[in-house]
Amino acid sequence: MEEGRRLPMMFTKRKGQIRVIEAVLATFMVVSIILLVMAFTRPLKSVYVRETSDLRRLAYDLLNNMAENNVFEKTISNLGSEAPQQTGECTFYNLGFLASASLPPGLLFKIDIYRVDFDLASKSVNLVWIGCASNYDWKNIKLVESEPVTYTYVCTGDPDSVRGTTLLIQMVIGFSG
Repeated sequence: MEEGRRLPMMFTKRKGQIRVIEAVLATFMVVSIILLVMAFTRPLKSVYVRETSDLRRLAYDLLNNMAENNVFEKTISNLGSEAPQQTGECTFYNLGFLASASLPPGLLFKIDIYRVDFDLASKSVNLVWIGCASNYDWKNIKLVESEPVTYTYVCTGDPDSVRGTTLLIQMVIGFSG
């Protein structure tokens, strides 16, 4: 430029405004191209890998909730003084219904409950199978992804007839194939 010559006033004042408009238009174009690409491309088939730690956490949460609500005391007190089940069938229907309602759909489980008898004279421990609860035919259906959980519980709630009873609860939770 020549030394005495200056740009007209209208170009010098609007130079910053033009840069802002350029930036807004460039941002709009970049965002619209990204959205266009996302709309026309198909996502890759996602493979959901379930981790057994999630199943383990879910099983312990369920058993803890049952223990806090004295479910095991109520289940054991309903047995009365009769001998433990010898048929091998899962007949704790109320326990099974409660667990099924508490778990997400599609999860299968089997809960075995044992009474732990301590014999201090002979220093031995005996496990007496009391019964089980299940939401599937565990004799015929195999679980593909599963996690076993062992839970020990001492009955402390009412009724007094079961207070102090030590239970060993084994739960298998998983998905069928």
